Amino acid sequence: MDATKHVAKNLKFILASELILAALKFASRRVFVFTLGKAYLGLNGLFSDILSALSLAELGFGVSITYSLYRPVAQGDTELIKSLVRLYRRVYRTVGAAVLAAGLALSPFLNFFVKEMPGDIPSIPLIYALTVVNTGISYFWSYKSTLLFVYQKKYIDATVRTVVALFATGAQIAVLLLTRNFFLYLLVQILCGLLPNILASRRAERMYPYLREDRRSYPDRETAREIFRNVRALFIHKAAGMMVYSVDSILISALVSLGTAGIYSNYKLICTNVGGVVDRLYDAVSASIGNLVATEGDEDRRHRVFSMLSFSAFLLYSACAVAMLVLFEPFILLCFGGDYLLPRRTVLLLLAQFYITGMRTVIQKFRGAMGLFWYDRYKALAEVAVNLVFSLVLARRFGLDGILAATVLDLLLIPFWVDPLVLFRYGWRERRGQRLAGYFLRYLLWTGGMLLAGWGTERVCRLAGGPGFWNLAAKGLTCAVLYGGMLLVLFGWTPECRDLLAYVGSFVRRTRPRAGKV
Repeated sequence: MDATKHVAKNLKFILASELILAALKFASRRVFVFTLGKAYLGLNGLFSDILSALSLAELGFGVSITYSLYRPVAQGDTELIKSLVRLYRRVYRTVGAAVLAAGLALSPFLNFFVKEMPGDIPSIPLIYALTVVNTGISYFWSYKSTLLFVYQKKYIDATVRTVVALFATGAQIAVLLLTRNFFLYLLVQILCGLLPNILASRRAERMYPYLREDRRSYPDRETAREIFRNVRALFIHKAAGMMVYSVDSILISALVSLGTAGIYSNYKLICTNVGGVVDRLYDAVSASIGNLVATEGDEDRRHRVFSMLSFSAFLLYSACAVAMLVLFEPFILLCFGGDYLLPRRTVLLLLAQFYITGMRTVIQKFRGAMGLFWYDRYKALAEVAVNLVFSLVLARRFGLDGILAATVLDLLLIPFWVDPLVLFRYGWRERRGQRLAGYFLRYLLWTGGMLLAGWGTERVCRLAGGPGFWNLAAKGLTCAVLYGGMLLVLFGWTPECRDLLAYVGSFVRRTRPRAGKV
């Protein structure tokens, strides 16, 4: 099977998987809200974010190993692959134990993270301990599924996780409706969170039998030195990512209220799932990007692919941001009720964060494929400092809006310009300044087009008033047609758009089943 067909299969399965998983999460969330309420919702989101912070123990090792696997997979070097996977296993088992220990050690300090601990929720330390177990054990069987990704077989992992999620969501909904017992809900989550990693690991072993060979070799010193050099840089990057994206809920719980954190978690869940669906599309082509970087010496071709993918990211993330602006209010009203709405200015700040973060996706995929983790490591430290200072200062005056505004300011002041600067300086040898200037010019033009088209789309969609599902559907259809048409008028003439349309057309032709074949 050629690379295009691998990408096509990954795209189809991953997109279907993400859409199904998103629907399941919203169904489960709806039942959760109406059976347990805001306090449990906020507590669940808070504990999840605390454990996200503890995932720093992973140090970015998975990303570094994935980068190190691209070349031996392309060259068929099974001995190096085996040694890398063994190292991966050893590190991840240590990480899992560290997360369990550190997470449980934080139990006596839970009051620090919540402004007013709810008195109507029993056994909060036990709830937290179960959340820690759910996170810690996920590391013990996940390492082999990385090979499915590098070999462009991500669709296998996606299928396994979707099937398990169908069962898990059904079981969790049944538990909530029948018992309203949060502890049983968490136990189902733990069991069903562990199962897909075990199944994907066994499938990887069947597909690549050399993984079962009991040889205890590890990568040579030079390879290991490069891996751990990248790990040191990635640890700082992960720390910054955690502070920028995972600490918001913690700060909201500590500085505003747990109820507000619960309401915010609904909006965050929608943004996370919508962004996750789009990001998984780029995961489907990440291995192809790695292969392109490892085998393609023509920098002009690589740059055209980068520009085309950047434009596709703009189309997808801007369209999702505008759609959420239009649909957030009717969707929240339909699913959760008027008590769970956030003010419009808060929604705009949240969507600005969503768009800026999404526009970094392609840069991060190329940076990962090129192994450019070391050069901007200190940028991450600046992100942490700026975000914390702005959050603490602005939260005291503006509450939730201040915390979200701090994240937006942090993204604009540091990664907005540092990420592309590092990519073009170290990822290309020719015409770096010209390409960097072109990137920023396109970014500004695209964003201006989004603001213009988004404003017009939102104004028209306001005319489709009224509550209910059909109003939601009418607004969604109007938004898709109007915004898509306006972007086509604004940018259909650009080289990136023409390249994208040509690629999509070629992609469809090459992956379409031939006549006479099933």
